[in-house]
This record gives sequence, C-alpha cells and structure tokens, in this order.
Amino acid sequence: MLVVHDVLICAPLAIIFRMGDRQERLARNEAAARDINERLEEAHDAGPSDSYVRLTCECGREFCDRVVAITITEYEEIRSDPLQFVVVRDHVIPDIERMVAETDRFVIVAKREGTPAAVAIEEDPR
Repeated sequence: MLVVHDVLICAPLAIIFRMGDRQERLARNEAAARDINERLEEAHDAGPSDSYVRLTCECGREFCDRVVAITITEYEEIRSDPLQFVVVRDHVIPDIERMVAETDRFVIVAKREGTPAAVAIEEDPR
C-alpha cells in the first residue's frame, strides 16, 4: 500500500480511499452514540450518582450493540472534555483516538487532532 498525503492507494486495484472521509464517518458515529448516552443520562438524573447505569459504547463502529456499566459521576467526569468518549476495551480505533484511561468495565479514549477532534467538538451537545 502507498499513502500519498491523505489518500490511500491499494494496488493492484488502485482503489482510492480518502482517510479523512473514514475518520469523519467514524467520528460522527461516535458522536451519535454520545448523543444517545446524553439522553440516557438525563433519564437517570434522579437516581443515585454512585449506582451503575448501562450506556451504549461510544465507538465508531456502524453496528455496535455493546453497553458499558458506568456511574453518572464517572460519565460526567469523562464528558467534561468534549474529546473524550467511553468505549468497550476491544473497540478502541487507534488511528482516530488514543487511550486515556481504562477500568475493568470500560476504556476512556480521546480523539486525535484533526478531523476526529474537530467532529467531536462540533457534535458535542453540551
């Protein structure tokens, strides 16, 4: 494979895949999952902040049905930074995010600079 700027050319088929487009699609998928979690969190506002709630994995996979057990306090801390998302351990996508911290229940990732970070900030509902 040959990478030329942000275009990936896969010989011999000469398939061109724009890396920025992929990064944007993944980042928008993650932002959509985060939006769902914001609504779930609102529904749990009346409950104790130290009990576990089940929120969706905020990974960029198109068809992810995994959930994470997390407290509202933990989620609020993660969400204090618009670049941070909560995902299950095996759903980290290294080319668009870096691992910030992990627990036995989930991983906290932060979007990398460029398109992933810009989309995360643009789509942040807060």
